[in-house]
Amino acid sequence: MVVKINISEIERKLIELDKSLHSILELIREAKRPEENVVEDAAGAWGYDVDSVDFVRDLRRTERV
Repeated sequence: MVVKINISEIERKLIELDKSLHSILELIREAKRPEENVVEDAAGAWGYDVDSVDFVRDLRRTERV
């Protein structure tokens, strides 16, 4: 059995694969980025002193639901 290889077709598919992999990596990076001010925004809604060192320390020690 003889298989003819079209080099330009292989190259095109590799470029498409590379683009897809970079897109997936970018999605993963975005998902891993920490959200800014999440603790402060959430806590501030209930009137807590979010600037308090004790509050932030205690909040960070709590487990997520």
